[in-house]
Amino acid sequence: MLCLYGALFPLALSAICFGWYNWYLKGHHKTDFNVGGTILLAVGIIVGAIGFITTGIAYVSQVDDFEDVKKFQKVESIYQAKAKTLTAEFVKYLAQVYPEHEKNMYDNISPEKVDLYFVKYPEIRSSETLTTLVAQINKLQSDIYDQQIAVEQALKNTRSRLRNPWLLAFMLPTE
Repeated sequence: MLCLYGALFPLALSAICFGWYNWYLKGHHKTDFNVGGTILLAVGIIVGAIGFITTGIAYVSQVDDFEDVKKFQKVESIYQAKAKTLTAEFVKYLAQVYPEHEKNMYDNISPEKVDLYFVKYPEIRSSETLTTLVAQINKLQSDIYDQQIAVEQALKNTRSRLRNPWLLAFMLPTE
């Protein structure tokens, strides 16, 4: 909005200069108010054009960030689905290797709690398959958190653009 005010001020001054110029001409006095008015008019137009160009660039960035948020959320859901699939595989291996353990414990396994079973049952650490699965699940959980951070960063960028005093916020999408 500041660029809009920065453009309106010289435009108003140029209108005053042109008014003085016309008023002085009626009295047949020689004056240079037309030169000042022209210069102020040019400055106002340039500042306004810069404001619109800057806002146009911010508009494109704003739309891009909204699309990134959608992409990050979809990638996050894919990672969550993959983590659940790998957890189910972990449960399957655990059920085959340790059938003597409690039957209901397999229903409560979630991707966040897989490491707890290594602590609870240290003998399963020797299984390379289970160790690899747990490493993959942990990496996916880390990727999910990274996606959540990326979503928050993109949303922060959009909020800060909407509050930027140098941009014409009414032109920016708020989706």
